[in-house]
Amino acid sequence: MIDVKDLRNDPDKYRRAADAKRIAVDVDRLLALDTELRDAVTRQQELTAEKNRIGKEIGQLAGRLKKASDDEKAQLQQQMQTLQQRPSAIKQQEQQLAERVDTLQRERDELLLAVPMAPDDHVPHGASEDDNVELRRWCPDWFDPDKPFRDNKGFTPLTHVELGEKLGLFDTARGVKMAGTRSYVLTGDGMLLHQAVLRLAFDTMIHEHGFTPVSVPVIVRDEMMFGTGFFPGERENTYEI
Repeated sequence: MIDVKDLRNDPDKYRRAADAKRIAVDVDRLLALDTELRDAVTRQQELTAEKNRIGKEIGQLAGRLKKASDDEKAQLQQQMQTLQQRPSAIKQQEQQLAERVDTLQRERDELLLAVPMAPDDHVPHGASEDDNVELRRWCPDWFDPDKPFRDNKGFTPLTHVELGEKLGLFDTARGVKMAGTRSYVLTGDGMLLHQAVLRLAFDTMIHEHGFTPVSVPVIVRDEMMFGTGFFPGERENTYEI
């Protein structure tokens, strides 16, 4: 989720981000809901402060009643009765405000989750991958990228599936039988290669970039998925328990 304070300060940045990423989100409606929510929360705080003030005033009046003359008691008792009636009205207002805050919070957060992070300034804008900008190209001196692979190497390359099955790196039939479509089982050197790549990435992040390794639960709460930006856009790619 984006920083709502940053959105308040610079809503145009997020309007541009939504436009650049082709995401339809009503930033103006989001800002209006955020304002309503903050006003409602402020009113809740004011009511709480008023209740606290009334409680103190009632206590002070009770202390004065003990020392008051007969003429003063009637007036003080009337003041106390008036103050004691106010908390009931405040409680009703608090209930209404709590419902209002809950509704506004859910609607605001739903919109807030749809607002994308602003892309880096150097990222080119475009409608599809065809608009990507090629930064550099590398190949061995003997390889001509303008010619087909077969002309360079003398044979037609295998797909990753054909190559993997030929070398015994994975077993797709067994994976589908075990878990369903798009599943596979890594076998032999395939499993070793997978672990080697993971370890390379792991060591690079820790020893070269200063990350601290942690082991986290495999099963997580919904709010963790929202907090990492995976939800709501990728919810269909997860399994719920």
